Amino acid sequence: NIPASIRKGTVYNINKTAQGLTTIINKLEGQLQHSVAKVYVGISGQSLHTVKNTVRRDLRNETVISEGLIHEITDENYAMKYADADILDAIPQEYKIGNDFQVDPVGVSCNYIEGHFLNIVTRSSVKKNLELSFELAKIDIADTCIAPLVSAAAVLTESEKRSGCALVDFGADTTTITIYKNKILRFLTVLPLGSNNITRDITSLQVEENEAEQIKITYGNAILEEHENEEEPVYVTENKARFIKSGELNNAVEARTEEIIANVWNQIQYSDYA
Repeated sequence: NIPASIRKGTVYNINKTAQGLTTIINKLEGQLQHSVAKVYVGISGQSLHTVKNTVRRDLRNETVISEGLIHEITDENYAMKYADADILDAIPQEYKIGNDFQVDPVGVSCNYIEGHFLNIVTRSSVKKNLELSFELAKIDIADTCIAPLVSAAAVLTESEKRSGCALVDFGADTTTITIYKNKILRFLTVLPLGSNNITRDITSLQVEENEAEQIKITYGNAILEEHENEEEPVYVTENKARFIKSGELNNAVEARTEEIIANVWNQIQYSDYA
């Protein structure tokens, strides 16, 4: 029962999540005829987002920037504290040296440097509850990763990342927006809106949630066609005892989809990379 264990992409009930994990591993081992020793776990969910941070160093005397100095600046950034949130990763954006900006400043001589970072943060309980669930299920974690970055690595080309693009991942409970420019992550956020919102809207047409989900998948259309017959019946049950009008269904789907897209566009504009 996913809604009882996972909400908005994060663990809600540790015990139920552990039970679900055990079921999944048992099914996989049965299909593969091999035991699963360790798993890779992706972290996502509503509280995952990026925050900009700047670390400044006055070097007093003219100094050639070394890798050691960059490591010190990076460590100082990782030490940044956020209320009830942890830094999962820090992406260097650029370094300001005088009036110039450098991606790789090692070897440059200066007396002042600024490191600009994009910190990927999430609520402190997210990773903890995830690890507790796997521990309870007695499943060893090989490594944890940030799920939207893995998705971006899988579907975006180097050319797309260089020229600038936004990857929008529409999920059940959340929608994730990841923006790249010059092959560097520039923005990441997770909206608490997804396809389940569409399903719940369809239930207002006097259908059960499981029926609404099936109708959405089979007949739902996010863009109404002009030639569509809005009076055409969409049958709720196999015996055709109940139906709703095609126009009512697609109005519900289109309205919620437009809301999600509007929120996505607002976040892209907010990122300053529109």
